[in-house]
Amino acid sequence: MPLPPLLVFAVLLAVVWGLPFGLYALLTRRRRRALRQIHEAASERGWQFRRRWILRGNPTEFDIRGQTPGGLPWILSSRSTGGHDRGWSVRLGMRFASLGGEVDLAVLPRDPQSRGPALVIHALPSGALARVAAFSGTAASAVAFLQDASEVTSGLPDFDAAYRILAVPQRIAPPLLDAALANQILRWPADTIAPHSVLAWRDPFAFHLQARLPATPNWATVSYFVALAEAFVLQLPPPTISRAPRRLVDRLIARFLS
Repeated sequence: MPLPPLLVFAVLLAVVWGLPFGLYALLTRRRRRALRQIHEAASERGWQFRRRWILRGNPTEFDIRGQTPGGLPWILSSRSTGGHDRGWSVRLGMRFASLGGEVDLAVLPRDPQSRGPALVIHALPSGALARVAAFSGTAASAVAFLQDASEVTSGLPDFDAAYRILAVPQRIAPPLLDAALANQILRWPADTIAPHSVLAWRDPFAFHLQARLPATPNWATVSYFVALAEAFVLQLPPPTISRAPRRLVDRLIARFLS
């Protein structure tokens, strides 16, 4: 007997749709379990967990809103970079909006190919900073930082060999971070997704801490990163509030950084 057309259509539909979704569910089972654990653990601590599936189109991306024991609010975000060619594929970042101000510090991984003091500008042509400020107050703050910043050390040789700490001496008395915090940044517990590198900086919108991960974070990674960020802000000097006007470019930068 010939099969009813409706049954044939149903079988084809099940194959066409069911096979990809079945494979997806199988291949992402571990990551979905990790996200459930993060959601549950964050909720237990009173933090607000939000998946970014609809807005970002990636079911492994999420945001968490919380605050430090002292009541300082923060936002944690996990974002995919879409590629694995740089040794990392996920950006795990925290930002503290209330600690934003003039750019006065940065912690950056050292470029093994670089031999000179890159990123630091020791002299600017007359009037150059004013012209940049007319375009963007945020850009002017960054350029002024690159002109005034000096490299400082943490006192931990392994960390200082892997990272550069730049700070404006007039605003930040060294050390910006001590050897204990440097060790915490450098050596992550065995049950975490150890980062490819870590970055930190202040801009007019927030203080940022970012870990570049080779895979989607688990709860151990998230909780360690939160503890690391909270320890960092305890050693952070108060910000110098920027008085530069917020122009269209600055608003676009703020939207991108958030």
